[in-house]
Amino acid sequence: MRNVSRSCQKNTYVFKNHFVLDTLRTRTDNNFNLRNSVTKTIFTLTYLLIITSSFAQTSNKKRVLVIPPSRFEFVSEFDLEVIAEKNNVPVAKVFVTYEKALLNTFSKYNDENFEFVPVEAAALKPYKKMVKYKYGKFNGKHYNGVDLKLFSEADFTKLLEQHNADFVIFITWYDIQKESFTRKGNHSKRTKYAGHYLDYDIYNLFKQQIGGFGKIKAEGAEEPSDLEASFKLLRVKELELAYNNFISKVVDQLNKPIEQ
Repeated sequence: MRNVSRSCQKNTYVFKNHFVLDTLRTRTDNNFNLRNSVTKTIFTLTYLLIITSSFAQTSNKKRVLVIPPSRFEFVSEFDLEVIAEKNNVPVAKVFVTYEKALLNTFSKYNDENFEFVPVEAAALKPYKKMVKYKYGKFNGKHYNGVDLKLFSEADFTKLLEQHNADFVIFITWYDIQKESFTRKGNHSKRTKYAGHYLDYDIYNLFKQQIGGFGKIKAEGAEEPSDLEASFKLLRVKELELAYNNFISKVVDQLNKPIEQ
């Protein structure tokens, strides 16, 4: 009987130990799951906060359509063969190469107030015949302007609504001029270089002109490197800085009506 009693006590002790261990494991697992759940919740809330904040910042920006010039509003004092060779493209692709590079720079430009939306050729096709060009004048200064007489207010509103835009910029002229500057160093010499000048008009969503500007230079580096000088600022790879500087001037003009 004593042996049976001891055996029962031993079994009871083992059972209690297993019960305690199982209970501890369960509590540990529950605590671990709880911590995981809390961590996931915090991560999700943080992620949603970042997304919401980013969306709010983007939604507060004014959207600006960018319409490039036509092929006939693109001129150059440099031979197109020279430009084509610098960019390793056929002569027939010179205009398209510059157009694409300019629009890409607009689309990547980061500003706290404005988001630029280049209009793709397919989206612009129904309105292409409505955009004409004329000799313009704004604030006493002459430039190549846009003529929107054929662009009805209904079609104009439709174009902007399709892109949820507040403004539209028409690039009305692109002129590449021959310039030169003196290279610094022991053997100073004048080097031929390209100056990129653009005209543009700005309209708001009510088809009201808020600005017209001519011969605005897309300025590159003050002192081009040997490589940049060798390409004479004709290769689009070296033009990104110049285009960014041009866009910053556009932003300055866009900000003026808002600040007044």
